[in-house]
Amino acid sequence: MGERWVDEHRRDGYTRRAKKEGYRSRAAYKLMQVNKKFRVIHRNDLVLDLGCTPGGWSQVAAKIVEPKGLVVGVALDHMAPLPGVTFVRGDMTHETTQAAARACLGGRLVHVVLSDMSPNITGNYGLDHYRSMQLSKLTVDFGLPLLSEGGHLVVKAFEGGDMTAFANHLKTRFARLKRFRPDATRKASSELYVVALGHNGRGPPEWGDFLEEDADDEEGPDDW
Repeated sequence: MGERWVDEHRRDGYTRRAKKEGYRSRAAYKLMQVNKKFRVIHRNDLVLDLGCTPGGWSQVAAKIVEPKGLVVGVALDHMAPLPGVTFVRGDMTHETTQAAARACLGGRLVHVVLSDMSPNITGNYGLDHYRSMQLSKLTVDFGLPLLSEGGHLVVKAFEGGDMTAFANHLKTRFARLKRFRPDATRKASSELYVVALGHNGRGPPEWGDFLEEDADDEEGPDDW
């Protein structure tokens, strides 16, 4: 990372606040702001946090779902233990990882699927957008079979030409879709959060040629 990024990171108010308040990442405040606006996570919920390392979102979710809820975090990289969080280390493209998550849930379905996953940033806007959409699709493919009817999905993505197509596919599985950019998002970032509310109980959508062809770059409204 460049010296400029390191300097901005040190001076960032949310970074300092996270350190002071004991959160593992500044991203914790993004989920707080998402939940304040949309109320996707409730007391005693079961939550699936995909790509959870280092644990900022899992920390927030675990506090909300107390005393009887549970957060199951899944990631390829190790995450240090957290109270109220059961961690599964595995590749989300493998069925064995989903089976392990299902086992942690005791066969129950979750109320919320979360993903704050981000690709390694290359600086090539088109490539970074494409890779972020791949992760968004992976979140849906892995998470929807474990999501209860009426449940919610929050997934990060980068703005770009495939966003509208992604939203249109999610419309076939959710009652409402919203786009949200938390105040905690860095000003220079193109990331936003797709908040999908009211799952209809069906599995992942039929993606067709999604991500196989370039789409026009569109700036969407607050909802789709």
